[in-house]
Amino acid sequence: MPEPELEEERGAWQRAVDLFEETGLPSRLVPTYADALLALRDTEIAAKLRAAGHEEAAAFIQPDPDLIDAAWGED
Repeated sequence: MPEPELEEERGAWQRAVDLFEETGLPSRLVPTYADALLALRDTEIAAKLRAAGHEEAAAFIQPDPDLIDAAWGED
């Protein structure tokens, strides 16, 4: 049986995919944009953890910034 956290994350990713598909975004971009959206959310959570003094937890959740940059076409 999958871990509950993984099921929750899969649900968030699928909801993002569904919303991007509804906007008419080209299907080849949908997974990348969904990944980037969740990475941005994780960045926000990590910032809140750092502000609360939980640096180790923040480092664990902080996504690779290259993932976000790649999704938005930045070098």
